[in-house]
Amino acid sequence: MTLSGATAGSALPNSSGDYVAYGGAAKASRAIGRAVIVTADDFGASLETNAGILRAHRDGILTATSLMVAGAARDEAVEIARDCPNLDVGLHLVVCMGASVMGAERLRGIVDSAGHFGDNPVACGMRYFFSRRARMLLRDEIRAQIETHLRLIGRLSHIDGHLNFHVHPAIADMLVELCAEYRVPAMRIPRERVLTTLRLARDHLSRKLVEAVIFRSLSRRTRRMLSAHGIRTTDWLFGLHQTGNLSAAYLLGVIRRLPAGVTELYFHPAADAGGASPPIAAQREVEILTDSTVRAALERAGARLTNFAELVRF
Repeated sequence: MTLSGATAGSALPNSSGDYVAYGGAAKASRAIGRAVIVTADDFGASLETNAGILRAHRDGILTATSLMVAGAARDEAVEIARDCPNLDVGLHLVVCMGASVMGAERLRGIVDSAGHFGDNPVACGMRYFFSRRARMLLRDEIRAQIETHLRLIGRLSHIDGHLNFHVHPAIADMLVELCAEYRVPAMRIPRERVLTTLRLARDHLSRKLVEAVIFRSLSRRTRRMLSAHGIRTTDWLFGLHQTGNLSAAYLLGVIRRLPAGVTELYFHPAADAGGASPPIAAQREVEILTDSTVRAALERAGARLTNFAELVRF
């Protein structure tokens, strides 16, 4: 499914600010050629994450990010967003392994005394699936996260989820309805072409295959709901199966194999901010995103950098 809703004669900006013709939904993939949205998760999680995202945007190819509205470094992230008007800031929905907006008193039973969700994704997922009360509380929390984002950033072009929990059946049903209510135009679908990834990187084979089966089913269901509500998503995505193990060689291989249409490439970069050093893998992602050979490869592939805010404008 292409990011639809465009009209004939609309245009998409490339990395130089030029525009290319973008036709109606039926002809979108052919008209776009190859467009790439480069995103970073966890904006606001820490000063180190913010530093990595800022550098990857200013010095590299990063076009979008998603904000944890209850993150420890949220306020700095909001300031960065104000200073970087071309950085498209969406919502990184948190319902596991992170802080809530509403807090312990109002979410008693699904967060701890500090207002943090559980750290066990399986336990959280089971609780949300089987507990009606948990789902009712989550709906209020999701609404609060959307409204907090709108208050802090002033706009909301897209939503994704921490650990991709946004496609969990209990979450997706509520989130899609709230996206329609708040007119959020786009959402991530975390389904990756696993065979392409395996051709480029055979590590963690069992995990990747299990992930592929799980997210194929969840993503197919969520995509149908998005389509029914007129909410958009990308044609393709990479970054799911290779999270924590990204390399320039892997990314260059993906770029050489980019299909026609709109592809999201997502990352988790972080850089030294004067405190504890972030994980080596996160620092490596900053280097990848600012590597001139990566930008050159995108240009050779005829891939135009864009973001959700630009795409859904037309």
